[in-house]
Amino acid sequence: MTVAIIGAGIAGLTAAYTLHQANYTPVTTFEKSRGLTGRAATRWYDRPAGRVYVDHGAQYVKTASDPLSQLMLSTLDRTELTDINRPVWVFDAHNHIIEGDPLQNAGAKWSYTKGLATLGRLMVQAGGLTVKTEVRVGAVHLENNAYRLADTEGRDLGTYSAVIVAIPAGQAADLIAASTLPSAEQTRIESALRAVVYRRCLTVVLGYDRPLAARPYYALVNTDRANPISWAAAEHEKPGHVPTGCAAWVVQMAGAYSKDRWEADKETVIREVGALAEGLLGPEVAAPDWTDLQKWRYSLPDVLAAPAALNGVLPGLYFAGDYLRGGRVHLAAESGQEAARAILG
Repeated sequence: MTVAIIGAGIAGLTAAYTLHQANYTPVTTFEKSRGLTGRAATRWYDRPAGRVYVDHGAQYVKTASDPLSQLMLSTLDRTELTDINRPVWVFDAHNHIIEGDPLQNAGAKWSYTKGLATLGRLMVQAGGLTVKTEVRVGAVHLENNAYRLADTEGRDLGTYSAVIVAIPAGQAADLIAASTLPSAEQTRIESALRAVVYRRCLTVVLGYDRPLAARPYYALVNTDRANPISWAAAEHEKPGHVPTGCAAWVVQMAGAYSKDRWEADKETVIREVGALAEGLLGPEVAAPDWTDLQKWRYSLPDVLAAPAALNGVLPGLYFAGDYLRGGRVHLAAESGQEAARAILG
């Protein structure tokens, strides 16, 4: 049997790794972009003091459950693995900051010295995974009890016994709509995917070629959902991310603000977010030396899909992603593992 996985985010890579560990080959993973790990993404910036690594999507990984616990702590190379080892505090609509919940802060907050994207690289290397990047799968055609994949230009990508679709629900719905599948099942699957609701997120990076004052927390999270800022994190508190004497804040905006400013000019958004960050963090974060903006159309799922509405509807066609379990990296990994185990089972 042959398996194709569409999407090399954490869910897709975990599925591929699980199949590989069970000696299930061949498995081919297709990824539309050049990078891996989806929202567990890292950008780097060369500054006068050295290279800065910024996690501009997911901020860290918790390993309270498998499969990431086994992978990160026992299987993969741990040379670059680091614990942030600082708490997350909370703030409200009025920028009032207080200590966070000790239970929520319990346990390690894992990252890598060169950013979370390292996790994907290590999984590919350790598993010997085959990932074809910059390939956009445009359709899945069921023919003679097997699935033929085609790219967005209609070019053939091979025929497979089973397929795992591990891309955001909106993209997966468009893929299914363009595919050739039994009509009733195709309608059922597409409807279930389109029922998923994501919030958007604008992420602004504020960088400084100078040090900033130490704080008693690593990051701040808004708890009443009444502040335009949802999350603010100090990348310079992550070991290895920022050269000594420099700093960087990642400011992630709430869904309502992000949706309202989605089409706004980049510099306008950065200027507005900078002013809001100054109101929360104080005047020392004013006048950053460099900035960046990242748009996440599929940030966190607010309305999930029921796995039974997707997996098992058609033999050999499975779905994986945070929209099946919840918007956390380890939950996406669990979803990918479950899809792989369904094939193995």
